[in-house]
Amino acid sequence: MNEINSKAVNIDKISVIESEIHLKKSQQKGDGSFDKILTNQLDKSSKDSSTINETSLQEIQGTFKAQKFNVDFDTTQFTQQLDSSLNMLELYAAILQDPDKTLKQAWDILEQLTNDTKTLEQEFKGNDLLNQELDNILTQLLTTVEVENIKFNRGDYT
Repeated sequence: MNEINSKAVNIDKISVIESEIHLKKSQQKGDGSFDKILTNQLDKSSKDSSTINETSLQEIQGTFKAQKFNVDFDTTQFTQQLDSSLNMLELYAAILQDPDKTLKQAWDILEQLTNDTKTLEQEFKGNDLLNQELDNILTQLLTTVEVENIKFNRGDYT
C-alpha cells in the first residue's frame, strides 16, 4: 500500500501515535482528587455567595424582602382618620347651631370634611380586611356628608 502514494511512506506511523494517545489517557485516570477539590470549591463558593448576598446591596434586598412580607391590615390608621372625620362633622354641626358663626365658616369645614371622607372612601371602601361595622360607619359618614352638601348647596341653611 505504501507504493500507491510515494509521499505516504510513513503512513503506518499514525497508528503508532494513536496507540500512544490511548496509553496516555489510561494513565491519567487518577484517584478522583480533582473531583473532591472541585466539589469543595463549589461548596465554599455557594456559602460565600449567600453571605455576599446578605451584606451587599442591602437596600435592594430590603425591598425584595418587603415585597415577600405579608402585611396584615391595620385598622389603627383607618380608625384615626374616621375619628377625625366624625369630630369634624360634630364641629360642622356646632357651627351651624351657633348664631355667631357664619355660613362661610361652616362651608369651609364641610369642604374639608368632604375631601377627608372621599379620601377615606378611596383608601378603604371595599377593603375585604375592613370589618363590617367599620365599613357601615364609613358608609353612613359618606351618606351624611353628601346629604349635608346637598342641603348646603340647595340653601336650606340660609
